[in-house]
Amino acid sequence: MVSFFSLVVAVFIRDRTFFLYSAWLITSLRIAAYNGDWDPYWLGVPLSGDSLQLFLRLTYVAHSLISLALFEALFGKELERARLRPPIKALHLGTASMFLPAVLLQADQSIKLLWVLSGITILVVFVVLSLLVIKAPSRALSWYIGSWVITLAGSIAQIAFSMGLVRGFSDITNSQITSVASALMLGVTLAQRMHAERQARISAQRSAVNALQRFRENYNAMPVGIFAMKLDGTIIEHNPTFADMFKDTGREHSKIGARWIELTNGEALKSIKELTAGNRMMDTELTIERSDGRRRWVHLRAVRKVDRFEGWIEDITPRKEAEGQLKFLVDHDSLTGLLNRRGFELRLLAAVASSSNRPVCLAYVDLDRFKLVNDLFGHAAGDQILRQMATRMREVIQPPHVAARVGGDEFVVIMDGLSLDASRTLCEKLRDDLSNRTYQYQDKAFNVTSSIGVIKVLDGMRPADALTASDRACQEAKASGGSTVVAYDSSSSELISYLDEIRLVAGMKERLPVEKFFTQFQPIVSLRNPESTLCYEVLIRMRDSGGKVVPPGRFIPAAERNGLMTQIDRWVLRSTLEWFDTQPAHRDSVDFCTLNLSGASLNDEKFLQDTIALIRAHPESSRKICFEITESVALYDLKTTRRFVDRVKSFGAMVALDDFGAGYTSFSYLKELRGDLVKIDGNFIRDVNLNRENQAITRAVVDLAHELGMGCVAEWAENAAIVRSLIELQVDYAQGYGVCRPLDRERLLAVSNPVPLIDDRETSEIITGSATGSRRVAPGVTIPI
Repeated sequence: MVSFFSLVVAVFIRDRTFFLYSAWLITSLRIAAYNGDWDPYWLGVPLSGDSLQLFLRLTYVAHSLISLALFEALFGKELERARLRPPIKALHLGTASMFLPAVLLQADQSIKLLWVLSGITILVVFVVLSLLVIKAPSRALSWYIGSWVITLAGSIAQIAFSMGLVRGFSDITNSQITSVASALMLGVTLAQRMHAERQARISAQRSAVNALQRFRENYNAMPVGIFAMKLDGTIIEHNPTFADMFKDTGREHSKIGARWIELTNGEALKSIKELTAGNRMMDTELTIERSDGRRRWVHLRAVRKVDRFEGWIEDITPRKEAEGQLKFLVDHDSLTGLLNRRGFELRLLAAVASSSNRPVCLAYVDLDRFKLVNDLFGHAAGDQILRQMATRMREVIQPPHVAARVGGDEFVVIMDGLSLDASRTLCEKLRDDLSNRTYQYQDKAFNVTSSIGVIKVLDGMRPADALTASDRACQEAKASGGSTVVAYDSSSSELISYLDEIRLVAGMKERLPVEKFFTQFQPIVSLRNPESTLCYEVLIRMRDSGGKVVPPGRFIPAAERNGLMTQIDRWVLRSTLEWFDTQPAHRDSVDFCTLNLSGASLNDEKFLQDTIALIRAHPESSRKICFEITESVALYDLKTTRRFVDRVKSFGAMVALDDFGAGYTSFSYLKELRGDLVKIDGNFIRDVNLNRENQAITRAVVDLAHELGMGCVAEWAENAAIVRSLIELQVDYAQGYGVCRPLDRERLLAVSNPVPLIDDRETSEIITGSATGSRRVAPGVTIPI
């Protein structure tokens, strides 16, 4: 009945363990019944003799197999974790192999084999159980071990009783009683196992419930909208974020039952259906028109299931608006909203490229004396004026024309399709609107005028060149008094001059790398010892593409405006030092050789490093070099200039203070920078015989220089009369066309002093005669030689 009950339970709960337990009860109790002679019949069939013995042997084998299977079913996980399943599998195979001997061998032989197998099985099982007790102890395991102990005890008692060893315990420890007790304990084991499994299921259910609760909480707290909808677009599930995203659609809370088209639009549903075809994961960005007319951006990911779409949606409108603002700021000015420098260049290039025969003009707009507003009232006032100015420009400059801000108070206007005359008329209107209406800031009103320069953009003109050309026109407008418009047409001399400069600079850039410039040398004649000294200034010269010499007054200012003078100065210094090294005899006869430095070079740290490197590489030649520094350049950054002077003088080079007297701070300049020579500005020397003030200033400079231990060089010595006056004023050196014009280096190599190079006979006689006469020299003065 117990076996039948177990079998029914096994069928209902579909548990293999109960089925094995039912079979184990049948075989176990069947063996016990036979041993006690209780049941000579099996299911009403009488068994005796050999058939009974055969049935008994087969029952033993089946009981062993079922016992092993039940053991494995009860403790399979523990055996797997302890890696003890292989011995049990081996016992399975060994026991199963006993069916043939049980059938084919004699009873006594098969019984012996069964006893041997039983002994091995018992030994292996108890070893395995011992290891399980150590590695995976449990209550179920304890009960199971108890059932095996009872079974083993009953078997031993039965054997002892059969052998006549004991008699008093047979009624208590016979095989029937021990079988029933073992079955009960195994039932308890099974119940304990069921209890443990039940507790595990309860724990798993609790974990699942907790996980589901956490999932629901996370689902509801997700910052993105999660949804599911039918294939026709009907919403069937969503989280609160999804409802909040579409609360402006008329339904405040639940969106279940709502149509996707109502929440978004038909294109969005169409996109979902197309992009999720073939079970693909859709990932895209969509735009939705809000009820207030504003555009909304969403990031949508969805996948198609059998009967629904599932996905999430995120509102990315703030991010898209920020991206749009960043893209706007790439080409637009943050203060005024107009195009910036980059946007202006792109728009101008586009206008020129699409113009064909259509004219394109460019206007440069600059506020007159705007700096005063910033200085007196602060930058907040200046910014407000610039915003108001941009607003007025938008009112006047309508598409296809466009305005841009390219500097602090500097604006440009691209006029697409207007002739130069029409552009000038539009600019006059703009100037009038900008200049004749007051600008408001708090309780203050400002009158700020504007100057405008207009040009026609020529074919092939770069945006930077067009901007500079229009800026020149604007500068002319400001120079004429401001609040006016100046236009350059293609025949304007100013525009032609600028275009020539562009070509000139392009030619310089082409020739700079291959060093196609050349140098000339203008002697600096000593008025004390003309026949025993040799000094000169190195002058840079340039030839155009046709081989014609370009005047320095043309290419040097152009090079300065276009950032090329540093390269030119570096080339002049290097070529002079290298030439000196190739002419050591000439170099040794030279007292000093002056080189002009531009402001860009003097304030360029890389140029200073390169200069020191060249001086180190040419130590002998460097001692003959005298760097000329002008007052305006030196005082721009006095600290940097002083550092440059100290460095080059530490290597033996000399320094001359050029154009002395041209500025307003010359004496301070003389005090701050102790040079070796003072070159008096030519404006004083040229009229020294015509202007008593010039003569007095020259005398004062000479006396001051001598008192400070420096020599004097007078520039622009144009005639013999000037040279005579310079000698009387105790000037040390004279330089100018009246003494000697610039020469090629070959002529210098042929002389040891400059006297043979003086073209004017009278000047030569004055200079050589002064050297033989008696001249007063200020005490303590050392003339550099």
